[in-house]
Amino acid sequence: MAQSNEEMIADIRKKLNIVNQGLLDPDKFKNSNQQDIEEIHGFVMSKDSFSPSEVTAIADELGNLRQD
Repeated sequence: MAQSNEEMIADIRKKLNIVNQGLLDPDKFKNSNQQDIEEIHGFVMSKDSFSPSEVTAIADELGNLRQD
C-alpha cells in the first residue's frame, strides 16, 4: 500500500531522529512531488544509521521539496 507524503515524512523524521521536528512538518509536504519523497523515503528506510553529513544532506533536500 502506498503511503502519503505526510506518512513518509513522519517515517523519515523518526528514523533520522530530527531534533527540530518543525523542520520536517509533514503538513508542509502534502503537495510535494511524491516520487521525490518516495525516493528519499526508500533510501532512509534502507539504512540502519547515518553520518551527520548524510542527515544534513537529507534534511537539506527535503527542505527544497517543502511547500511553505
